[in-house]
Amino acid sequence: MVRRGLWFLVWGFWLVGQVLAAPIDIRSERMEVLEDEKIAVFTGKVEARKGDLKLWADRLYVYYEVVDGRREVKKLIALGKVRIEKGAWRSLSGKAVYFKDQDRLVLEDHPRVWHGKDEVRGAVVIIYFRENRSEVLSGGGRPVEAYVYTE
Repeated sequence: MVRRGLWFLVWGFWLVGQVLAAPIDIRSERMEVLEDEKIAVFTGKVEARKGDLKLWADRLYVYYEVVDGRREVKKLIALGKVRIEKGAWRSLSGKAVYFKDQDRLVLEDHPRVWHGKDEVRGAVVIIYFRENRSEVLSGGGRPVEAYVYTE
């Protein structure tokens, strides 16, 4: 049953990775671009949408590089009350980091991930989109938790 829940987790976040290839619509109370560091910082009620992927956070850091005069996103870091939704998938965490070149998402700070009613919790949830696999790691003396409904 746990294996089924983890498969759902991998499949759902693979879809998130596919959506990250399209343009991102980001709204916030404030935006600051640090050109020398190649970082755009969005703060205050951040809402990002890309297709049917939605992300909410207190702060979003967008790391980029300039290639042929265009900004290409390399990494995203969302902090503070991070919520991600896509279809039947939902997650809550204090921190989410997406590494575009590795196509990897790392959820930290009390992550919880749901697909429908199924849920996993741990200290860290890592989704490796290219490898079609995920890991849920324990920490702080607390085990990994998986709640899988067979109905």
